[in-house]
Amino acid sequence: MFFQSSRGIVLEAFATWSKSFLLVVLPLATSACAQTPETILASVNGTEITLKQVDDSVPARVYPLQQQLYAIRRAALENLVTSRVLENEAAARGISIEELRRQLTNGEIKVTRAQVEDAFTQNATFFASMSPDEARERLRLDLENQARMKHYRAALEDLRRKWVTKMSFAPPAFVLELDDGTSPLKGADKPVVTVVEFSDFECPFCSEVQPTLKRLMQSYGKDVRLVFKHLPSEGHRNSLPAARAAYCAGEQDRFWQFHDALFSATNLTPALFEEIAAGLGLGLPKFQACLRSEHSRTAILKDIETARLFRIDSTPSFIVNGKLIKGAISFADFQKIIERELGERATQTQTSVN
Repeated sequence: MFFQSSRGIVLEAFATWSKSFLLVVLPLATSACAQTPETILASVNGTEITLKQVDDSVPARVYPLQQQLYAIRRAALENLVTSRVLENEAAARGISIEELRRQLTNGEIKVTRAQVEDAFTQNATFFASMSPDEARERLRLDLENQARMKHYRAALEDLRRKWVTKMSFAPPAFVLELDDGTSPLKGADKPVVTVVEFSDFECPFCSEVQPTLKRLMQSYGKDVRLVFKHLPSEGHRNSLPAARAAYCAGEQDRFWQFHDALFSATNLTPALFEEIAAGLGLGLPKFQACLRSEHSRTAILKDIETARLFRIDSTPSFIVNGKLIKGAISFADFQKIIERELGERATQTQTSVN
């Protein structure tokens, strides 16, 4: 907790660096930035080769670079937007930007002794060379600064609404189609939003996010499709066998039921796989033969290779309409992402109609 304010300083410094970086780099890349996906880069005997065709041929190399450039530009854009908002508001109030920043941090600051003690308990090892009283005072000041920054961020959000701030800087989308028609899926037949999940049946965070995904599909099932990809961890002994068992259950149209049973189990074992299969009414000889087959192994390896292509190395990870999201995020965070995607599609549809 003590280091959160330091993290804010680092982020602010990064935003400033990003702005400087763009001033240096973008002039060197003007011609590249002017290119569109349909820009013709070459032709052979009259047959044209476009930038999109080039990018589509090396998606795993191009996408990470696009993501990095997007992150730099996004940070710089946020910094510039904030500067414009503060300039407008300071001019309207007839004060300097520095005074406006000070005013935006105003508000009730109340740090209780219990909060300080809780922070001290959590961070005691970091203050081994400091007296307990000095450490508590440092923590109290840090908590007060966090409260001021909370006031500042809330006030800044209000100002962004007041000065009608709109942003239309979308992150890059994957150029490789991940909804390949062979992976297990559920939800909309003609989805507006496709969520591709990379998961591991022995991963506790993957298990924790399952209720969120179920709620997501209950709320947005008419517009959202969920696609499942296996990414078993080498550190989980029964993760790969569980993935193969789930795949084999899918061969008998019971993937999602088997999927739910695996995530509900506390300990995965080969004996449990057969128990679940029997309980779901699967043909056991066919199920067992599938488990031993090279076909089931190859199917899982295909998903693993897809994850590696795009540098997805942790579970759970999600690709929402081509945008990579890592971790077991909350329903509220998922909802924001889905609503944004639905809003963007509605805007695109309206624009094309007009």
